[in-house]
Amino acid sequence: MENAVVNELNTVLKGTLMAVESYDKYINELEDKKIKDELKKIQGDHKEHANLLENRIKELGGKPNEKLGVAGAMASAKIAIQNIGNTKAVDILKRAYDGEDKGISMTEEIIKGDLDDKSMKLVSDILSMDHGHLKRMNTLIVEQGKM
Repeated sequence: MENAVVNELNTVLKGTLMAVESYDKYINELEDKKIKDELKKIQGDHKEHANLLENRIKELGGKPNEKLGVAGAMASAKIAIQNIGNTKAVDILKRAYDGEDKGISMTEEIIKGDLDDKSMKLVSDILSMDHGHLKRMNTLIVEQGKM
């Protein structure tokens, strides 16, 4: 079971690292300081989540997989292409929202397996924060729509 838990946590870690990289690209495209700062906070949460996941994997005797792999490289390239010449804050927020939402869905699907109680609590706490990110981004999107 430990191996299955480590594998699942490593899959969640990979998604978290993809989120950190995605937010780098979004932040670099933004000019709006308020939105840039909000996305930096969300990215900081994802960095902290990655550290927590890495620590838990090590506690279980596993080795954190910090490489994004082919899927991560492709997702990163897709984000870069989408952002070319499109720096409207609301559009970037919508893409960040969609990415966060997909990440949550994928994580919820991954953890339907064999996580131990401590790992499940960790991932559940992370998901709770990620849902908070969606709420915050939705508020920002609505605010942008009024401008």
